[in-house]
Amino acid sequence: MSLARSKGLSPDKLSCDPAYFELEKVGGAFNPMAESQRENGIQQRVLPENVYTAAIVAWLNNESASEAAIGAAFFTAPPVALTIFLQVTLTYYLQVGVKDYDGDLEAVCLTDHRMLLYTGLSAFVGLSLGNLYTILEAHNWLQMFGSCERHEELMLQKYLLKPTPQAPTGTGKEESGKEESSVYPDCVDEAMDGVARSMEGGLGEAMGTDDMRGVCRPQSGITPCARASFYAFLLLPWAAVTVGVLFAGSGSVLRSGNRFDLVLNCVAAIFVLELGEVTYALLLPRTIKNSTAGLPPLNRVGSEGGAVASALRKYGTLFFFWIVIAATAVVDVPLYYFWCNWSVD
Repeated sequence: MSLARSKGLSPDKLSCDPAYFELEKVGGAFNPMAESQRENGIQQRVLPENVYTAAIVAWLNNESASEAAIGAAFFTAPPVALTIFLQVTLTYYLQVGVKDYDGDLEAVCLTDHRMLLYTGLSAFVGLSLGNLYTILEAHNWLQMFGSCERHEELMLQKYLLKPTPQAPTGTGKEESGKEESSVYPDCVDEAMDGVARSMEGGLGEAMGTDDMRGVCRPQSGITPCARASFYAFLLLPWAAVTVGVLFAGSGSVLRSGNRFDLVLNCVAAIFVLELGEVTYALLLPRTIKNSTAGLPPLNRVGSEGGAVASALRKYGTLFFFWIVIAATAVVDVPLYYFWCNWSVD
């Protein structure tokens, strides 16, 4: 610091002047996608962040079922119940308003601007299908967990999935000395062997001989009672509300009286869909939100689940955009004909 002052340089100038610093490489150059796959794995199962999934994580993070029940009663059950009540109420009155032509809604669809009508309907349907896909992601995340008889605190285990020479024919686990360190030993063993045989799904082709990929798997399980409760009180109401908003919201979009109302009705229906995210941000304490946001993605490996599931994952990734467009178009048609033709008095 004295040298800097003797040269007439302030500490602030010294701290940001590149002439006084030099860059030192840390490791080698890396591809961001490959680095992400190495750290987080591939075929990720990510739990979405909203009030429904936060209730699942909060339950699993407790050491005992009694603590989980107390925590749910105080922290997660009231926001979930309020969210379901708000979404069901708004969905009901949205549908009643469309049928009774409340406000600026018309008895027939807006035919003067068909392109705007199709665009608004497709945008709303696409967002609704995206919400259903989010529910599917939560389902896939739960499917990664095995069953257990008693409540277990949420525990995850990281592995390194790397190419290994194929075990000689007739050599079992005992002879090879392989330790069973996972609650899914068969799945992991099959995946490790599959890497050497260029596993389906393209993983073997993408990996070099020195590559290693991160794999995160659950070490704990979920009781059948808890799993059934997650579906009955969280995922199924979430899905039912989404389908209800999709049906009623499409009517409010199609029967808008003018272009401005069409856009507003589309935004209003989307707000009902996103109430789960709103209550998540507003009503849950930071500790619960951090536990959900900080979860690492879980990973499936190789052809786990069978050749059909592996092929679906592979081609679903390749043609994801076109699958979404096709699904949106398929849903658009019956909704349009119902609100614009079949339900017209």
